[in-house]
Amino acid sequence: MCEIFLRGDVALFEKKSRSMRVEGHVTSICVEVIIWDLLERISSEQGFTLSQFISELYREGMVKTGKVNNLSSVLRVACLNYLSHGQAGLSNNVEMPFTAMSL
Repeated sequence: MCEIFLRGDVALFEKKSRSMRVEGHVTSICVEVIIWDLLERISSEQGFTLSQFISELYREGMVKTGKVNNLSSVLRVACLNYLSHGQAGLSNNVEMPFTAMSL
């Protein structure tokens, strides 16, 4: 058994909804606490507020595919891309924020 979930802080895996303005529309977004933490970190590194950063990801999704059917999935994938590959101008040596995890 890999125990990645069992060794992590269970609270990080709980879902949390936030209401925010994205592209001028108020919307509710529900993702895991660990995703919110990472989105806040990335947005800060990029010089955006969280709402601005999520709006930027939404715009990128629209440019790439012409539609965004599931913004929560876009946010999760953006976080995974950041952790796996880094982004332009960001460190490629990003550690996952699993402070309670010891592998």
